Amino acid sequence: MCTPFLFQCCQVRTRTLPLIPPDAIRVYVRYLTLRGYYKPENDTPEFLSVLYHLPFLTSITFEAAPEGVTWFVVERCLQLPNLSALTFSQNSQWLVTLPAPDALRSLPRLPLTTLSYATLVWRELKERPYDDRFPHTHLLADEYAAEARGLAPLILAIRETVERLYIPLDASPVGEMCQCTWPNLTDLRLRGAYADSMLRSIISILLSRMPRLHSLSVELAQPPYHSRAPVFGTAVPVACERLQLCSLTVPYPDPEDAIFSFVGVDLVHLSLRDWPRAYSPLRGKVALRFVAPILSAFECLRLLTRMNTPLLESLEVVYKVDDADDDLLRHIATAYPRLSRLEIHHYRNSGDDDIVPYEHISQMLASMASRSLHSLRLNLDFKHLDPPLAHRMPLTYNPLIPPKRPTLYECASVITTITGIQHLDLLEHDGPNSRWEKFRLLNGECVYGDPPIGWRHLYVDRRRPYV
Repeated sequence: MCTPFLFQCCQVRTRTLPLIPPDAIRVYVRYLTLRGYYKPENDTPEFLSVLYHLPFLTSITFEAAPEGVTWFVVERCLQLPNLSALTFSQNSQWLVTLPAPDALRSLPRLPLTTLSYATLVWRELKERPYDDRFPHTHLLADEYAAEARGLAPLILAIRETVERLYIPLDASPVGEMCQCTWPNLTDLRLRGAYADSMLRSIISILLSRMPRLHSLSVELAQPPYHSRAPVFGTAVPVACERLQLCSLTVPYPDPEDAIFSFVGVDLVHLSLRDWPRAYSPLRGKVALRFVAPILSAFECLRLLTRMNTPLLESLEVVYKVDDADDDLLRHIATAYPRLSRLEIHHYRNSGDDDIVPYEHISQMLASMASRSLHSLRLNLDFKHLDPPLAHRMPLTYNPLIPPKRPTLYECASVITTITGIQHLDLLEHDGPNSRWEKFRLLNGECVYGDPPIGWRHLYVDRRRPYV
């Protein structure tokens, strides 16, 4: 009875033999992940044999293909009768070589419901001048051109059936997409960067062609010659007023954007974030290409108060501290009775070396934990922390003697003690890396990390954080 569920997912490495799954499980495989290199001259026979022996595939994902995926392989995947989802991970883009434009234009209509083409967030950093000693090195302009040539016919061929579409805006046929209707599209994620000023005004036209859209994510980097890019501008198209968005993600939002005036009644998830992440150490290397116009606390508060979001369950805000910091936290703590997940990126102004008032922030959010909040993620822009390993030491919290140089674990202990939150993640900046450290409140004490699944009942009575 469990066999179809146990073997519905399969992962194949193109450099590993045997390449084909065993006979007994082939009829159960529905989701296939291909990892490795996909070159027609080397992998075509083995790859075609995999497709031939897995006739009931519905989803194919390409991973770990740094040299790209050839159009020949993609075309063979699209010929599968039951295929409904095609995914390219961040390190598996097209090869620069694609067939002639006439062959791409002749692509028939396809029954795909999901197309995901993820691009590297910082791929501008990998651009190098061409060198004969490294034949696989190519300019980003060639990569963008290959993506545009390959994605355009594929996106347009699935316009009548696609439900989830994750694509780079700067390599998509936006002009042609605005001329089509997308009757079944419910989830749209646009990533990349604003290649020119026209893309900023065309998004609202594109959304007006998607009557069933429920989830919108616009993760676009801001070039230095652009201000904050509004999604709709100052006026909402009539066709967009009927949209019932349940999820909205907007980086560096414009507080005057018209989208925040009518979206909200049905909203369950709202993310007012930064993209790419401002805390990433790689941002400094592309600072001349992209800017980070983070909202102030006053602007963030003004934006949130414009929206009517009685059903909101998940919220992410990114802002810089100013005099409205307490008012913003007070609004978040009282305005959303159903909020269960909260993520706050709390940035200080440049040159501000004061210790982050994490106790005060905890007290502002304390009322939420007893009501509905069970998951809290905080990036408090810490600059005064002891070495990372020090957060593994336990601490007995005394509100009368706050630590002078807190460790991350001590901060977590204070926050969980004051708020009573059960699941807390704190962002730690450790040299060139940034990572979320997990803390949990068990039996009234803060513990570090997650216990192994299936063994969590053994950790209930532990008196110190486990490693």
